[in-house]
Amino acid sequence: MRILALIIISLTAVSCTSLPEPIPDSVSDQLRYYPSSVQNCAFQLVDFKRIVQQQGVQDVQHLWVPRYPHLAFDRFSLSLIPDLTSQQSKEQWLQYVARLASVQRKVEHQNLANKAGFDIEHNDKCARQLTHTTLSDRQFWHQLRQYPPHIQSNYQNWQRVVGLYPISKSLATPAIDTEKKRIISGFISPLDEYTISYAAASTPSQLSSEEIQSWFERTRQQSHLGWPLLTEYQVARLSEYYAPEFLIESASLDDKPGQVAYHSGGLPYINTSRPTLYTSHSYTRFHGQILLQLEYSLWFAHRTATSAIDPYAGQFDGLLVRLTLDSRGRPYILDSIHHCGCYHIVFALDTQLKFAPRNTRIEAPITMHVNPRAGAATLQVTVSKGEHMMKGVRWIQNSTLSHQLNVLDYQQLRSLPLQKNQHKSLFDEQGMLMASTRLERWYLWPFGVKSPGTMRQIGHHATAFIGERHFDDADMLSPLFQKP
Repeated sequence: MRILALIIISLTAVSCTSLPEPIPDSVSDQLRYYPSSVQNCAFQLVDFKRIVQQQGVQDVQHLWVPRYPHLAFDRFSLSLIPDLTSQQSKEQWLQYVARLASVQRKVEHQNLANKAGFDIEHNDKCARQLTHTTLSDRQFWHQLRQYPPHIQSNYQNWQRVVGLYPISKSLATPAIDTEKKRIISGFISPLDEYTISYAAASTPSQLSSEEIQSWFERTRQQSHLGWPLLTEYQVARLSEYYAPEFLIESASLDDKPGQVAYHSGGLPYINTSRPTLYTSHSYTRFHGQILLQLEYSLWFAHRTATSAIDPYAGQFDGLLVRLTLDSRGRPYILDSIHHCGCYHIVFALDTQLKFAPRNTRIEAPITMHVNPRAGAATLQVTVSKGEHMMKGVRWIQNSTLSHQLNVLDYQQLRSLPLQKNQHKSLFDEQGMLMASTRLERWYLWPFGVKSPGTMRQIGHHATAFIGERHFDDADMLSPLFQKP
């Protein structure tokens, strides 16, 4: 038994320290199909990534593969590959994945301790040349369909095998159901005596529903995929316009959302003197439509311990709230997880949406309806003290008494300032914040999730212990709802 325990602990440690695979020397053969005029650019981008790996600063929010060195992918973009049949759809798709790669190169270059020999502007110019060339390159599209990139699951099958998963899930199901009932009961429990309201802006963004609808109609008419690929400016305006108000029970500084930063010694912390909301966006496929999603993240210094040994408590905690807009740009679905991927809750905001029957093969999120309210334009999200659990969602009129949240781009977390003009990502090369590990990882590992309870980067959130589900799965919401 001691030997078995040592094997399990060793394997668990390995699973939590797996790094991106090194770039093989044979990659040069994979790049030969590029036209000779841009082959040197392809080699240059691969060489840059080699240096990034050697210095241990590879960003993994999106997938990069050597075969397509000028592009980066999320689960949504990979799901579109079979649908890229027209020149217009290919161009729109390339624009999207090239943009993901551009942001990734920027943060990796900024995080390099030694940048000698690499000019970010020259790399970007090479990437643009490759993107322009591959748009009309039949060989590229043939290779893409024959060898599509694949994002690995955030579940470890060997852990489920060693952990006797069929038995473990049977034993855990009652406890999971009990925890869900506890969370649901929070929605009818009274608020704590001391609460603080936080909002992203003191005055509402000057947008009208007609203007928003025109944006979405125009982009869909211009897309063979029906993809509302808005401009950065339009997304920023929408993100500001729809930003929720957060009503947070506040018992200590652990309950004050703050700005993520590094101490001079290189350790991350939450600066609670600067209440901050981090914003980002993504896209999802929902019953044949492509919908825009606005994401809002809060970070807290700690999850407060409730006992001397609390397996869920520890440094760092956070809430990720995602608002999915319908085809006309109106609030449609709200869902939320903690930054560890736990506590997935889904709210239907449209009265015509109906939840589908539960699939018993996979752990279901908590599901609820939020009724509309006449004259109310802002979603208010109530957050509990200590454990930062969602305990309320409702429509309200804009509040003028809220504390203002400093709004920052979530992408800044991928490259935070250190001393002496250096930068470092909040997340490691597994997409994890290892300073936030929890004791729960030692008994939840049989369910296959790497280091349960650890805060992690967007793109790495496993949201179910029974079955498999990722928060960024391209079609994650569709199975939860009946087709409208």
